[in-house]
Amino acid sequence: MRSIREGDLRSIARWAGLACLPALVWLSWIPKAWEVRTGAVGQLEHLVAYAGTAGLLALGCPRVPAWRIGLGLAILAGILEIGQVWVPGRTAQVIDVAASAGGAFLGLAARTLAGSRLGPG
Repeated sequence: MRSIREGDLRSIARWAGLACLPALVWLSWIPKAWEVRTGAVGQLEHLVAYAGTAGLLALGCPRVPAWRIGLGLAILAGILEIGQVWVPGRTAQVIDVAASAGGAFLGLAARTLAGSRLGPG
């Protein structure tokens, strides 16, 4: 059985993280009537979605400083939340931006803590 090389893992993570970005946009800007929720508190959904995206991007793009990934995702969260003002049935909430940004930085922290196992990055 062939094992996954580090370069392959980084490539998979990079593409998966990049694929998460349009998914975040789509899920943020669909009308309320189209939503299918997990049953968890909305802020937990935000936290997990952004933590996963940030972790994948940090793993897949080791040359990009983690703070840039986190800041970029936090800005994206703010833009998407503001955009919800114009989406039928949706509302913009500061708590959701905070949960998303917190999730992004949590994902980066998890990647940093995993660094000794996964190698530098």
